[in-house]
Amino acid sequence: MSSGVESQQVLARAREVVSSCTGFRDTAISPTAVDRVVRAELARGRSAMELLAELQRPGAPLARALLDAVLVGETYFFRHPEQFRFLANEAVPAALGRGNLTLRGWSAGCASGEEAYSIAACLQNMVPPGVRVEVLGTDLHEGRLELARRGVYGNWSRREAGPLLHPLYLEVAEGRVSILDSVRAVVRFAQGNLLEPLAEVHGSFDVIFCRNVLTYFSPDAVQVALGHLARALVPGGFLLLGTVEVDHPPAGLVRVGAPELQAFRRPLPRELTPPPTPKPVIREPEPFRASLRVTAPPPPPAPTAVGLHTEALQRIESGDETGAASLLEKLLQQFRDYLPGMLELALLRERAGAREAAFALMHTVRDNAARLPPDLIIEGPEPLPARFYRASADAFLTLGAIE
Repeated sequence: MSSGVESQQVLARAREVVSSCTGFRDTAISPTAVDRVVRAELARGRSAMELLAELQRPGAPLARALLDAVLVGETYFFRHPEQFRFLANEAVPAALGRGNLTLRGWSAGCASGEEAYSIAACLQNMVPPGVRVEVLGTDLHEGRLELARRGVYGNWSRREAGPLLHPLYLEVAEGRVSILDSVRAVVRFAQGNLLEPLAEVHGSFDVIFCRNVLTYFSPDAVQVALGHLARALVPGGFLLLGTVEVDHPPAGLVRVGAPELQAFRRPLPRELTPPPTPKPVIREPEPFRASLRVTAPPPPPAPTAVGLHTEALQRIESGDETGAASLLEKLLQQFRDYLPGMLELALLRERAGAREAAFALMHTVRDNAARLPPDLIIEGPEPLPARFYRASADAFLTLGAIE
């Protein structure tokens, strides 16, 4: 057997280990990241057979290095602010209404911790004196958990898409912030795998954020993780997911709010008890009536721009970029000034090789955004200020001119 064939066996086995540990679908595992780790081990003088033997032990150092290389860590403070507003205005009052004296939140897949601290700041700011707040952040990547425990962040963690909704940090140096001691005090971090029932270790929660994590999972792994998350909610608790991660409520939960909010609630026990069957009422027969009034069903709700855009994103995630582009074209026929849809369609056309069409749309994005107040928040799957769209279009058109 040639060394080249053995190396390919190591790479294939490495991808299997990553998939089994993380639940990632194969297309979400970066071949470059896997190859880089394996090649580094081979360059140290280790043989392919040694690596294959080590990969039979998923908890071995090589498996850990592979996981650290492929795990995604994109996050920032108060990402998707509409969900934090839901937490403050709906989830917290609901928990307090149940008589809770402790509110528990979980950031599942917390990466470097910005989301966990954001949840804690929101809860602390909304509960009355005497109510305790506890927040758990879990992730597979131990290195990122160490960053989270340190609680010091740069500008990349503070973005215009995530406004500072509640007191969270202090400036400590040029471009650096440190999490407030009062927020740190209620947050703890632990290593955890969403494919395992973590509630058995960490207990139940009033609110769980698991956003932009399940996007990378295989369909089977998504169902396993959702089952664990749903069972970790207290009755009446809320689960908030990423924009395009599910298209229907997880088993045992009900959707609350608009579909694009991706918020789900575990019903209270009394809500699951069917009402008693009424006793039949015997009536005297009525004279035959020649005509009966038929009540037409209410019309379906009109589609919204954000709802259609979310559906297009779901098609992109499933690999149907042609269908997504068609849906975005129909969206823009109905909502001609919807900047997020213009930008999305321009990027799709660029990827499809239709550069002229992409450039024409980007010019429209830039011109329309330039007429708006820079700080005006444009509603979309992720609310962003008008200046974001102008800057994105400028960057796209400038890069295209250079090429």
